Amino acid sequence: MIGTTKLSHAVDTKSRETLLRLASLTRDLSSNDDRCRGNAYRDLLELAEEGSSDAMFQVARCLNQGIGVEVDQVKSDHWLRLACVTNPPSKVALYSFGMQNLLRKRPDADPMLGLNLIERAATAGYVTAILELVKLLENGTADIVPDLRRAYRLLAGAITDHSDMKLHEAYLSFVERNQPLSTLLDS
Repeated sequence: MIGTTKLSHAVDTKSRETLLRLASLTRDLSSNDDRCRGNAYRDLLELAEEGSSDAMFQVARCLNQGIGVEVDQVKSDHWLRLACVTNPPSKVALYSFGMQNLLRKRPDADPMLGLNLIERAATAGYVTAILELVKLLENGTADIVPDLRRAYRLLAGAITDHSDMKLHEAYLSFVERNQPLSTLLDS
């Protein structure tokens, strides 16, 4: 049992170090210094090759927008897709790839895949994805039938699980827009 505890502590420490390094490198991508952005890209690529899905997403973003590296849409797409299938996937990558599909911003767009990816990001706790999914479920799209009960359940569950002010504001606004509340409650 002691060996397992030490291993768990070592994994937690490595994960924390990776997260801190990732945050620092992501900040460096905003630098006005081209060399700093290039170094950040190189280091993010190294983290991505080691399996960090969040680093994979940042590499995809760099390649897509030409941050610290020349634009390469093919490689960008590769890293974005990889960030979605790595375990655990990047919540931001799931949301980004999902929105690209949902909004038909890709030649191979699949709106239902997009909805599924956004749902996965929301389930993983990505607040932006939760809010977007509620909007999609409340209003619907050409491909998605509105489902107010599902939107309500999603928001109600999210405010129970997360103490994010945006979620609470969205919940209150949703309830105000969709009176009477009894129509949203499960029977």
